[in-house]
Amino acid sequence: MLEAVKSMIGQPVLTRGLTRAGGRGGPVVAVLCYHDLREDGDFRNWLRLSVTDFDRHLTWLGRVARFIAPEDLDAPERLARDRLNVMLTFDDGYVNNLKLALPLLAAHRAPALFFVSTHPVQEQQPFWPDLVLTPVQALRLERLDLTAFGFADYRFRAADDGDRWEDLERLLVDLKRVGNQDHPRVAGALAHITDLHGAAAAEHLQRFRPLSEGEVRELARSPWARVGSHSHDHVLLTYLDDAALAMNLAESRRILAGLTGSPPTDLAYPNGTWDARVAAATREAGYLRAWTSSPGLFTSVTPRMALPRLMVGGYDSLGVLGFVLNKQLALGLASPRR
Repeated sequence: MLEAVKSMIGQPVLTRGLTRAGGRGGPVVAVLCYHDLREDGDFRNWLRLSVTDFDRHLTWLGRVARFIAPEDLDAPERLARDRLNVMLTFDDGYVNNLKLALPLLAAHRAPALFFVSTHPVQEQQPFWPDLVLTPVQALRLERLDLTAFGFADYRFRAADDGDRWEDLERLLVDLKRVGNQDHPRVAGALAHITDLHGAAAAEHLQRFRPLSEGEVRELARSPWARVGSHSHDHVLLTYLDDAALAMNLAESRRILAGLTGSPPTDLAYPNGTWDARVAAATREAGYLRAWTSSPGLFTSVTPRMALPRLMVGGYDSLGVLGFVLNKQLALGLASPRR
């Protein structure tokens, strides 16, 4: 029932109408956040969209919006006033950003900003959430007992839908609430999961590995790709001391400059987690913009170190995508003008 209601509210005719109304006060810009893609038929993940679904998203967006690049944000005269302006972003730096997403972006003539974590690129180690989600989803686990590490005995509903994702999200949130992957409790839980299911997960993790250095270079050469930073270690920056925070911001920028030919101007906070100290350090490191996971529209008055994005998940239908956009467009109309 809820899905049907969201689909009704997410109709493209409403998107066009809300954009026209909002455009009287200036260009309307929405920034979407994806993570990675999977081949059709591969097992699902909380943020991993299938190739066919992403193609459908791009087709739908192309009907209601104009795709823009990051540099267009600094030139309002380039932005459309009669239709929605949409900027696409991808977090983390998965190999499938290059192999699966980029060909579709080129086909739809849609640029995207890819936020890359550089230490995983160098070490070719999986992102730690994949050490959890890959065995749970690949093996269709319905239980994971982590009480020995001060967490819960987690149960996952069998149906592969949004309800199961809520169960998985609870596990990930609990781990992140304690600390980064080097925190003793988190490290112990990750090692336990790997001991139990690492062999089964290993055969799948290669499909969801980080980009290599050569692949980052290849991505950056595409006219449809821009490369930004997602920190060096892909950790929650608020947990770091000042020295580690400065290193994560500067080292990522240095490495990406070497790989792409120019230092990135944009950073996405891992997990969208930030505070005033992190924002100040990001500005000090030389970034011009920093992106969160807080929902909202891009405006000329939004703080540049706390920019909003609309998150797109692997379980989100076209109706949900339209609902998320139309909700923010309606809220934008009700807020003070840009």
